[in-house]
Amino acid sequence: MEEEKILFLLEKINNNIGNLNKAITDLRSDVDSVKEEMTGLKSEVYSVKEEMTGLKSEVYSVKEEMTGLKSELHTAKEEIKKLGTKIDNEIADKIRALFDDRQIVHEKIDEISEKIDRVQMDVNNMTIKTLYHDNKILELGQKLSNR
Repeated sequence: MEEEKILFLLEKINNNIGNLNKAITDLRSDVDSVKEEMTGLKSEVYSVKEEMTGLKSEVYSVKEEMTGLKSELHTAKEEIKKLGTKIDNEIADKIRALFDDRQIVHEKIDEISEKIDRVQMDVNNMTIKTLYHDNKILELGQKLSNR
């Protein structure tokens, strides 16, 4: 009976060893799956790192462009200030001078217009006097002819 018990225990041990072998095989399979997944994750992490490197490069490029734009904007502001100063100093004075000259020209034109009006009145008076004298001459000519 002891043999049976030993046999029974050996079978039990054999079954347990078989179960352990199956469990080890399953664990190896799981470990292989985990290894494959880790390889995939490593690959994805590497891709992400490459993309991040690309993004960093692009951000750096944008920063450089922004620096250039800021510099150009600063230069443009300085040029605008210079133009404003030039307009205030040179062009505004020239515009005032032109306005003053225009005012003088208008005054001269008004004077000339008044003189022309007086000359026209004098011409009209002379015309009237000439007609009057022409009529007188004709009357005198007729009086002399009638005598």
